[in-house]
Amino acid sequence: MEKTLKQTVCVEGVGNTKEQAISIALGNIQKKILSEQKGMIIRIEPLHVEVIEAKELTYTERFLFIFFPRKRQKYKVVLDVDVNLFILEVDKIQFEQVEQSNSVMNSILGGQQSMR
Repeated sequence: MEKTLKQTVCVEGVGNTKEQAISIALGNIQKKILSEQKGMIIRIEPLHVEVIEAKELTYTERFLFIFFPRKRQKYKVVLDVDVNLFILEVDKIQFEQVEQSNSVMNSILGGQQSMR
């Protein structure tokens, strides 16, 4: 029911600081894995991070196109992250089927019974 996989995930992030760009990229790991894997992910463990691309875009920002020029930066980073995945395969779990009868007491209680 539980299996362990090693996978390489390519993620990217853009931000106003270097730290923000890296943080956004690392935050996208879970989204990327969930779109590719079946089952419920119990744990994602990063093993190795490799920087594929790191860019800094510098531009001049002006108020009303004329006043108060200032330099601004945007950072973009693309990372390859090797991760260890612990996945619970929900499809392989055998659920016991319990049928509930319709009774007056059931209707009064709103169909709530303990599942023991």
